[in-house]
Amino acid sequence: MKIAVTDEGEIARSLARFLGKDNEIVIVDSPSKVMKERPEAIIHTYEIPAVESIGNPPLAWSFNTWYAINIARAGSKIGSLNVFLSTFLIYDGRKGFYKEHNTPNPLNYYGLTKLVAETSIISLGNYLILRLGALFSLTYKGLLLPFIRASAMGKILKCNKNFFLSVIDINSLAKIVKVLLDKEARGVINVGSNRVSLADVCSFLSDVFGNEIITIDGMQRDFSLDNWLLRTYNIKIDARESIMGLIEHKLLNN
Repeated sequence: MKIAVTDEGEIARSLARFLGKDNEIVIVDSPSKVMKERPEAIIHTYEIPAVESIGNPPLAWSFNTWYAINIARAGSKIGSLNVFLSTFLIYDGRKGFYKEHNTPNPLNYYGLTKLVAETSIISLGNYLILRLGALFSLTYKGLLLPFIRASAMGKILKCNKNFFLSVIDINSLAKIVKVLLDKEARGVINVGSNRVSLADVCSFLSDVFGNEIITIDGMQRDFSLDNWLLRTYNIKIDARESIMGLIEHKLLNN
């Protein structure tokens, strides 16, 4: 199977490691490249991360939305499956345990750009929208990176026990994408771990890096995802195991 990614970044490299053994991986960074390579599936890996999106809305709109839509339109013309990586930040965190059909209400511009892109791609047909929990690695510029970096440096972490979410590490995401492609999954699927608090995440990080944590009684927010549909594919993500996997990355990078 010929599978395209839309950049050479960390997510794309991880996908290539897990998908490249049985598939041909190509890079398509423009609609013309899509028409030339004619991939059977396009995984939209390029994005402007959340912090940068909030600080630079025009850039985020250009790439998270219009760039993705234009690539997807080209893919749709040749019958490619569009695999779009969306986010839990399309929700407002007031309800929690979000199912795929729940009403979105993004609180920031990053969530808005992803929501508009996924809605547009859905309208093209032949899609797989993956709404990701808090994506992380030792370097990915997501919600958890400041906590991971501070923990790795041995700093004291102050963590809100009332902020809930689901998490997913980049390597697990790549493995899951492979399974879903092999099983010809379609539609919208939440991809995240069991519900944990930010204080839980910090505790898991402390188990990896040995730093001190302080639990604070902060604002209530719940961005957790209901992963019932993911589990129908016999896929289960455990938050602690996912974060403990950072030990392996830590050892490999030392």
